[in-house]
Amino acid sequence: MTYALRRAGAGTRKALFLAACGVVVPVASVWFWDREDFREVCEGEGRPQVLKRALADGVFLNSGTSNSFGMRYLHDEGFSWIEAPSIYRRNKWVRYEKQADGKITTTEIDSLTARYEVREVFSQPFGHTGLMQTQVVDRETGEVMARAGKANFDGGKAKWFLGAWGSSYCPSAMHSSEDFRAFYHLAKDTLRSGQKQGR
Repeated sequence: MTYALRRAGAGTRKALFLAACGVVVPVASVWFWDREDFREVCEGEGRPQVLKRALADGVFLNSGTSNSFGMRYLHDEGFSWIEAPSIYRRNKWVRYEKQADGKITTTEIDSLTARYEVREVFSQPFGHTGLMQTQVVDRETGEVMARAGKANFDGGKAKWFLGAWGSSYCPSAMHSSEDFRAFYHLAKDTLRSGQKQGR
């Protein structure tokens, strides 16, 4: 393109500038178009919402990382116990309980007893955007009491040009610290600060 522009009479600097614009402008336009879809997901499905609160000592943590990252619900979020799918036996359940000395005991149980569920649901609203939504659900009524999402944008159609520079995520601790905190502590804000006694 630069050669063609120079042949057409443009100087070297002008030819380089016009050639760069011929690449940058289309790539940027496509990126902004795709990122607008991502922004709408963040504003809609991703924004934290607590619709109803209750008080519960423990929850059913329906997550693939219950036995690892899920321990934060016992160490940091104020719950005494969590129930989770067994990682060793299909259709079995495990109860993790925090003891007075801080140690966690693990007991296999035949059925769930928790009234409230913390559920992780993954969806892909767009090819370039993945959404991991955390929901707090009343298992007796099926009511969604709270929801918050974490979305990742891979750069869209411009990702091959921009690489990691074109990607983004929300909520961000740097750009939306309140939403980030609300997403991370959704279960605590919903089930450890209410008036109604749960189980």
